[in-house]
Amino acid sequence: MKYILPALLVLLCASDVASAQSAQTNMLERRTARAIRNAGFWCDQVSNAQVDKVLSSMGPTVVRVTCDDRTRFEQYKLTMTKDNKIAKIEVWK
Repeated sequence: MKYILPALLVLLCASDVASAQSAQTNMLERRTARAIRNAGFWCDQVSNAQVDKVLSSMGPTVVRVTCDDRTRFEQYKLTMTKDNKIAKIEVWK
């Protein structure tokens, strides 16, 4: 019985942390989609984003972003600056 309350508190704290991370991820995805649209490309919803380790090993960080709203699919290559701001957006070929 004395272990139930601490276990419930841990579970409650873990769910709060997970929801905060999810909200932060959603905000980052929305910002990325907005930056792509502002550059003149199509992106309604970011479905995946990951660092391209091969291209990033030679210089600045390169992130491959997939925009997919189940009716249209596009991929973009985002070149990042050292302070993690988008320097260049290109269509991924």
